Amino acid sequence: MKKIILYYGLFTAMLAMFLVYQGCSELDNSVTMAPDIDTHGDGWANPSSNNFHGKYIASTKWNLNQCKTCHGGDYTGGTAGSSCLGCHSGSGGPQNCRLCHGGPGGANPPKALNGDTSVTSLGVGVHASHRNPQFSASVSCEGCHQDFDGFDDPLHIGPNADGIAEIVFGPLAYDTINGPIRPNPTWDRNAATCSNAYCHGTFKEGNVNAVGVWTNPNSVVCGTCHGDPVTGNPTPRTNNIFTEPHYSFMTITSCYVCHGSVINGQGQITNKDLHVNGELNY
Repeated sequence: MKKIILYYGLFTAMLAMFLVYQGCSELDNSVTMAPDIDTHGDGWANPSSNNFHGKYIASTKWNLNQCKTCHGGDYTGGTAGSSCLGCHSGSGGPQNCRLCHGGPGGANPPKALNGDTSVTSLGVGVHASHRNPQFSASVSCEGCHQDFDGFDDPLHIGPNADGIAEIVFGPLAYDTINGPIRPNPTWDRNAATCSNAYCHGTFKEGNVNAVGVWTNPNSVVCGTCHGDPVTGNPTPRTNNIFTEPHYSFMTITSCYVCHGSVINGQGQITNKDLHVNGELNY
């Protein structure tokens, strides 16, 4: 009886093995196997690629929530197990200001959001001339843009991002220097001009009609804001009339007589912090 049971057991096992072999031999080898999953396509880390992740993020209006979903709220790996901080090692990681605009010298352009670095580009303009000017005190970012606190602040990007930095003039542009002239700073994006601002001549004995062109550094010289815009002589006058203590014979080499803390006898600004600073230093 035991031999019969053993015989039938072996027969059943052999039959099962035959059926399995026969089934495997009839597999359809023409079926295309599913490819390995690649979360990000080719070029994701290549700035010159159309698939570069920076370009993709810009297309989402700089929404980094998708990144956080896999890489974690602090970008250190999350469920993906891959940290963004290996490449984005600066403060804030992928939210570092200089990744999108500016560079080693600061967060202000150049470069602009679209990568432009030319002063003739509206996104660049004379940012550098304001932040590190040759003849005057540095203008803070809040001098032209509303202050905000961090990348996610609605005042930074907002829900309807358009890639345009709104102009919200700060106190300096409205400064009256305790005089009768009341500035009303105006930004014209289409013309790329700034006008009616204290910074550019809207003050007593200043050239109240002076206009600075954002994309042309040569549009502003010493005589643009006060004095003669044609010759560049900064000696103040109102309606072409000089009033004491300013006289027609004065030139830029005369300013030091009263404004020696600001400028020297060669007409060189020696203390930029005391020029266009909202005060009259003499």
